[in-house]
Amino acid sequence: MANIVGRLQSLFPSHQLDVIIGSLLGDARLERRSIGLRNPITARLRVHQGERQKDYVFWKYGMLQDLVSKGPREISWTNPKRDLHEVSWYFHTRSLETFGLLHACFYKNGVKILPEGIFDLFTPQMMAVWFMDDGSNTVQSFTLSTHSFQEPEQHMIARFLKEAYGISATIIKDRTKQKISIGRRDHEAFKAIIEPYLIPSMNYKIASPRNDLVVSTTGMQG
Repeated sequence: MANIVGRLQSLFPSHQLDVIIGSLLGDARLERRSIGLRNPITARLRVHQGERQKDYVFWKYGMLQDLVSKGPREISWTNPKRDLHEVSWYFHTRSLETFGLLHACFYKNGVKILPEGIFDLFTPQMMAVWFMDDGSNTVQSFTLSTHSFQEPEQHMIARFLKEAYGISATIIKDRTKQKISIGRRDHEAFKAIIEPYLIPSMNYKIASPRNDLVVSTTGMQG
């Protein structure tokens, strides 16, 4: 991974790398577009969020615009289970070899993983993007919805937070999965890391008292 880390730093500007890695640790995904012996493996990054995160989608688009062919687009549908009209926004990058390289790091047998050595790349803005994607504020704690990662990967995240920032994170059970929790004792320390990089529309995620419990009729929450 060390060689790949150095290569990624040379292939993407730092502000784009922050958005890309933070997003991949969160809600974004890489889609492989071509595989062949004569052709390089390419992939594209897909960003998809609910109506409440529309400004956030457009912010990401602005950061990655030179990698994208079309701007964010709206999807709307009726959710029969909830009897609600759902609205969300998405865009994807062009299919590129650089994203193909990232796909090789972040996916194993089609499943997203936490790449070894990824924290060598980490910046506060990367952490902020990850939190804007997957973070939540319960007043008692901040959490990161790391459900897709296996238990050893959860421990890697907790270890990184402790070693890099002195923040004690615990791994808590959430139904059949696990996620990262940062307790009240470290609330302010974690908030100080990410707050300078949060966009205004996402400040609700760190507000105290919590103000993200509004019932929405427009789809995805996070």
